[in-house]
Parts: sequence; C-alpha cells; structure tokens
Amino acid sequence: MSNLNDPVMQRARARAHQLRSFYGHLGVYAIVCTFLIVIDLSAGSFGTTFLGLDWAYWPVFGWGIGVALHAVSLITRGSTWEERKAEEIYEREKQHQ
Repeated sequence: MSNLNDPVMQRARARAHQLRSFYGHLGVYAIVCTFLIVIDLSAGSFGTTFLGLDWAYWPVFGWGIGVALHAVSLITRGSTWEERKAEEIYEREKQHQ
C-alpha cells in the first residue's frame, strides 16, 4: 500500500479526481444534448433551420464551449505547473521562517 502522505501520490489522486470530473461532465453533456436533440427533432419542423433543429443547437453549442474549456484547463494545468508553483511557494515560505 502506498503512503497517502506522499506528495506524488497526492498529485496523482488530484489528477485522477480532475479527470473523473471531466469525464462526468462530458458524459452528462452527451446524454442531455442527445435528449435535447431528440426532443427538438420530434417537434416535426425538420429541415427549416440549422441542421433541422429549431433551438437545440443553442444549448449544445453553448455547453460544448464549456466542455471544451474544461478540457483545455485539464491540458494546460498539468502537474509541471503545479510542481513549479508549489516549489516557488515552499521556497518563499522557507525564507520567511
């Protein structure tokens, strides 16, 4: 069993939590958007607007931007930035003691 106080393990757990959060966000997005598209298409006005949808493209597009930003935040906030920032804070705190 690994040490739960190990900084590497803590970072690994935090990263796993971030990934789980993103996958949950993506899954809910896919399910809800599918449901909204089915409702919109079943309204019967197919072909009169964008991709045959009257209104569903707005939440799909808007929420899609949110999911994309969530993905970008996962990519850009990698552990290397966190490690550098943690070391910077640690050095600052160590100097003030």
